[in-house]
Amino acid sequence: MNEYMKTVELFANNPSDFLWHVEVPIGIWLVTVLAFFILLLKKYTFGNWTTESPNPYAGETFDMPRGVFRGILTLTLLFVAIILELVNVRVIGFESEMKEFMVTFQMMIAFYFGSKVVHHVTSVDKKKTESISNAKVAIASNQNETDGGGGDFDEEGSAG
Repeated sequence: MNEYMKTVELFANNPSDFLWHVEVPIGIWLVTVLAFFILLLKKYTFGNWTTESPNPYAGETFDMPRGVFRGILTLTLLFVAIILELVNVRVIGFESEMKEFMVTFQMMIAFYFGSKVVHHVTSVDKKKTESISNAKVAIASNQNETDGGGGDFDEEGSAG
């Protein structure tokens, strides 16, 4: 009998194991995330904003702080991956069933942190370029002031 069939047989013989080890923790997590999302909606989207005190996140998705959805999705995938790995410790052969999910999880982590690194590098490069440009403009304006922006050498007979 191969590993896949052993795993299927184990959960078929003990359905409460799968329920308590996988479905209940994931269900509790999803209810918690949904409650958190509803609180965020109440606070930011439907909050008591006035013209004197406007929502600073207006224009973002659901008028919530930037990155809320990405963070919730990342934490949810992390939580599910941890639960599945904990089941894998107990049930030999369970990982072969979850291979595609684990590859997806690894790709998501790589993309998330890879995009953050690229964003950081480009923003730092942009700030450097702006500061160098501002410094060059300041130096050029100082040289124009000291070189005779209307001094003795503007007259026709001046020598120098």
